[in-house]
Amino acid sequence: MKIELELEEIKNIQNLIISRINELREKVSNDSDREEELKGIIRYYKKLLEKIENQI
Repeated sequence: MKIELELEEIKNIQNLIISRINELREKVSNDSDREEELKGIIRYYKKLLEKIENQI
């Protein structure tokens, strides 16, 4: 499925993902029990950002 978004909308989505990554990084430092799980989520979000960037 493909969707069309304006560049400003894409930038907003990227900013939301970056904010979420930063939130998760804080959680990693505070919750060592879930560190690997949170790092995996961060890696997934970074891949999404990369895919978005490649399509702009």
